[in-house]
Amino acid sequence: MKNDRKAQLIITIFKYGKRHVGRSTFYHKLNYKMYQILNAIFVIGIFNTELPASQNISDNIILFHPYGIIVNGDVTLGNNVVIRQQVTIGNKGMERDVGKSPIIEAGVDIGAGAKIIGGITIGEGSKVGANAVVTKSFPPGSILVGVPARNIALEK
Repeated sequence: MKNDRKAQLIITIFKYGKRHVGRSTFYHKLNYKMYQILNAIFVIGIFNTELPASQNISDNIILFHPYGIIVNGDVTLGNNVVIRQQVTIGNKGMERDVGKSPIIEAGVDIGAGAKIIGGITIGEGSKVGANAVVTKSFPPGSILVGVPARNIALEK
């Protein structure tokens, strides 16, 4: 699977920021400022997407229709994770849970509008259905649907 042109722009800006985030030389600080400007104009401003330059996010993520995607800076995304429009991945936002963000393992496919919340893990190769709300961990190969999400792979 390949990213379309809009997604390629977002991923390019993300990778550019990731190369320079947290570095202390003048060169990296200057380039990180440029990333912040590009991110504000294109990624947030045009696509209404938040994909922070985090070291926990793989360079090999795949975005389809990259509008309204929100990813918390503490989230861990593995290789070849597919994310579609209007997806939110983050912590619960409560003081005691801040910093506990999801771990999405390699090859997970996330459907449009899905919400993945809290200090949970979604196992490798799992699929998250459109508009599913995932608030607990699931093993590799799961097929998650519904509100709250349940694993229909176990029902087969």
